[in-house]
Amino acid sequence: MKKRSHSLTCPTVWLLWLLLVSGVSQAAIFSTIVTNGPATNRVNLVFFAEGYTNGELAAFLNDATNAANDFLSAAPYSEYSNYFNVFAVFTNSAHTGSTHLISQSYAHGFTYFNSSYDDSSDYYITIPPNTVDANPAHGQGEINSLLWTNYRSILLSTNNNLPALLVNDPVDGGSDGGSSDYGRTAISSIGNVGYILVHESGHTLGGLGDEYTLAYPGYSTNDDEPNTTVQTNLADIKWKAWVADGTPLPTPLLIDYEDAVGLFVGAHYHTNGWYRPSENCCMQSFGVGFCPVCQEALVLAIYGKVRPIDQRQPATNSLTVTSPQKLSFSLSLLQPATHALSVQWRTNGVAVGGATNPALDLWPAQLGNGTKTVEADVWDATGLVRTDTGNVLKQTNLWTLSVALPVLQIDSLEWLANGCFSLRVTGSAPAGVVIQLSTNLTQWLAVQTGALSGGKWFYTNAGAAAAPKRFFRAATPP
Repeated sequence: MKKRSHSLTCPTVWLLWLLLVSGVSQAAIFSTIVTNGPATNRVNLVFFAEGYTNGELAAFLNDATNAANDFLSAAPYSEYSNYFNVFAVFTNSAHTGSTHLISQSYAHGFTYFNSSYDDSSDYYITIPPNTVDANPAHGQGEINSLLWTNYRSILLSTNNNLPALLVNDPVDGGSDGGSSDYGRTAISSIGNVGYILVHESGHTLGGLGDEYTLAYPGYSTNDDEPNTTVQTNLADIKWKAWVADGTPLPTPLLIDYEDAVGLFVGAHYHTNGWYRPSENCCMQSFGVGFCPVCQEALVLAIYGKVRPIDQRQPATNSLTVTSPQKLSFSLSLLQPATHALSVQWRTNGVAVGGATNPALDLWPAQLGNGTKTVEADVWDATGLVRTDTGNVLKQTNLWTLSVALPVLQIDSLEWLANGCFSLRVTGSAPAGVVIQLSTNLTQWLAVQTGALSGGKWFYTNAGAAAAPKRFFRAATPP
């Protein structure tokens, strides 16, 4: 499949908001980098500026735009780039960069979000609460305040937001924020941001685990993630749908399996006892893309926040139908980059043959009177997902119709003298009845209108010039 290219440009119009943060007046600038739709139905990637000083707004927006380009070019995000909006929030720091605890002492207020590189590894960046500052208000709390309080009127839904802290420091570093109790933020320095940000989003968006095999001092979490396991029995492996028949478990590091999904020893900061699905993956190795299992987890995470139906017409799901005129139903779908979503329409629970487009026209008479349903099933048949236990790739919109169409019947037909006749119309027609005639059953001419009285109405053409080969019918007014 041809991968669509993405190129975002730095915005020229910025929306400025004055915010009060931690009791200190700060000028925060909210910018839109790219919008693909309403914030309520998109994953909103929001960049926050860390270590950018006064006057570096343009540099931050340029860095954020480049980072967004890198992010949306990485699979599977490239396939679902339309599912993302990208925003940026600038707050100036007192100093450039971040605190390097290997050579510096921590000082609150050095940067806006008080980020720091780890004292034992100048690669791991965190914000409070962390080992040097337990106060969440100095770090993650600041992001929560900006994101969930001040910009709630813009971003609307906190569930859809994906915060990312962009650290103005050339030394490679990052983390997933590490504080699930107060929220999680993907953190990346501007050094190698294209890889680090994508890797950290695997944690914060997809809930993926690190596949590193080297021990990390103090790391004690031993929870299974979508891409890590201690299981060796195929039936118990979460990604068993991706394991080809005949693949040995555990899977040896041989050239025959370098592109296979299997059970490779080493993950979760363990050299043994823990397993990963691929020999190489973005969750383990620099410069490598996500493996199929991790891509599946990320696609499912995206659909956990975004629904494939953007809009529907009619907008209301409960309709009262009293006119025989044609009904039109339509969907505005959020399409992936290189494949189309699948659609199936149903009426009264039965699939309509050939109705696989985002629009459906039908006549109410096809449904019949009473409580009826029109249903649109939409799903993503992507090959990136093989196991969707939560059924998040599918969305159904159901319209319930109360159909009360006029029902007319002609009886008591009687021939009169000179080729004339009389008939009785019975049934229900709140809007009245019209008698129509035709010579070819195609073109109809109204000759008389009337109303039912007690459920009936008598019509005669007596007094009118009789003519052969004419057809008559009773109908409701158009």
